[in-house]
Amino acid sequence: MEDNMTPQKITRSQTVHHGREGVDGYYYQLPDVANGTTIAYAEFTGEHGERTIGERERIYYILDGQGTFVVNGETFEVHKDDLIPVPPHATYNLFPKEGTTLKVLLYMEYLDFDNLPK
Repeated sequence: MEDNMTPQKITRSQTVHHGREGVDGYYYQLPDVANGTTIAYAEFTGEHGERTIGERERIYYILDGQGTFVVNGETFEVHKDDLIPVPPHATYNLFPKEGTTLKVLLYMEYLDFDNLPK
């Protein structure tokens, strides 16, 4: 446990809201947790877009909906209550089932919003 972490409550009004075509999300920034962590709530109505992550894993929990994850070329069909760990340095993408919304909770490295892909 980090020495400088203090108990706190973060409300949605304190989050960073970020949206683009097919994705809408709220990002809870925790700079003092595990050298910087972001917990995100996101709703996907379209493709996430292929990403290659860095030194830290990402963990997706499916809150609602159905879809497909592709991690390093391996395809996983996902449903409510599934968990998808994405290992460091992996390339991945996700897609909701056509005509649906895929709702996820994401644990990830601290996000730099000034350098997000468009």
